[in-house]
Amino acid sequence: MEKKLIALALAALPCVAMADVTVYGSLQSGFENVRDDGTPSVNRVADLGSRIGFKGSEDLGNGLKAIWQVESGFRLDGQADTGSGTFGSRNTFVGVEGGFGKLRIGNVTTTFDTDMEIFDLFSSEANALKSNMTKGVHSGFDTRLKNSIRYDAPLDGGLALSLHHGVDENKNLAGHGDRYVDIVGLGYSGGALAVKYGAARSNDQNATQSAGLYQRAEAAYQFGDLLVAGGFANDKAYSVTGAKLRQNEGALTVAYSIGAFTPKFTYTKGWDVRQDSNRLADSGYKHYLVGVGYAVSKRTSLGLSYGKLDYDANAVWLDGSGNAAPLKGQRASGVQVVHNF
Repeated sequence: MEKKLIALALAALPCVAMADVTVYGSLQSGFENVRDDGTPSVNRVADLGSRIGFKGSEDLGNGLKAIWQVESGFRLDGQADTGSGTFGSRNTFVGVEGGFGKLRIGNVTTTFDTDMEIFDLFSSEANALKSNMTKGVHSGFDTRLKNSIRYDAPLDGGLALSLHHGVDENKNLAGHGDRYVDIVGLGYSGGALAVKYGAARSNDQNATQSAGLYQRAEAAYQFGDLLVAGGFANDKAYSVTGAKLRQNEGALTVAYSIGAFTPKFTYTKGWDVRQDSNRLADSGYKHYLVGVGYAVSKRTSLGLSYGKLDYDANAVWLDGSGNAAPLKGQRASGVQVVHNF
């Protein structure tokens, strides 16, 4: 009822004509206790990715329709960050859809976020309470790709294919050249089995060297109420000195539904980084996540989780300019409340 009233109110505005407009969103918040290695623990109210959006379509005839979406992020804790608080800050696009597939242009979410993450059942703000493989320092593609165009092919038999290209419109950042990103997504879903693959090639860290390449494969199988899922990722990037850095990551998730409750566990491992042909000893990590979700209704859920993220002594990450920065471990526990509309 509320969605219809909002849509009617928007349609009543002067000079605005709307058809098939849907208002949707998600309110996601939680309370966390977080302790970084070497520092006291702190309590905080967290936002887990709240958003509101408007989407619609127009029939153009001959099996073709125009599609659009404007999605904005905001924080329930009253804080501001670069990823929310701006109109259209999330998955926002205009495009066309028909027998040829779907074509979107704008600030478009990648296949890593929309079609993958099938082993990632945790959502939070603290690093220890969310997947270090999909939302950690190496996973720069599980998000929206600004200034981009994405095509999804209409395949049959549970198969999926997407092509995504992003260009740079902010070329003056230190350490960056003409930025490009090319992403390919492949997938199969049939019955209890799902298999996904994504690859992203980019030079957004250091344009003077070869392009970086991030690849991830995932699989999941539903044995009745038991879900077993996993993923493997390989990340190749370059430092400002031109050294080639590579790291492999793997994750295993097990979840079991008992009525409205779903206990779940994820173990993620990052192996030692390789610099050119040398292995950098003690540069990996281990991450343990355990929790339980409770479905209050179809649109409201509660969660309780604990996470332990341990980085080895020599673990580092590359910032946006290709510089190495040290990484610290973290312990955290939290409760989550999510309502979708």
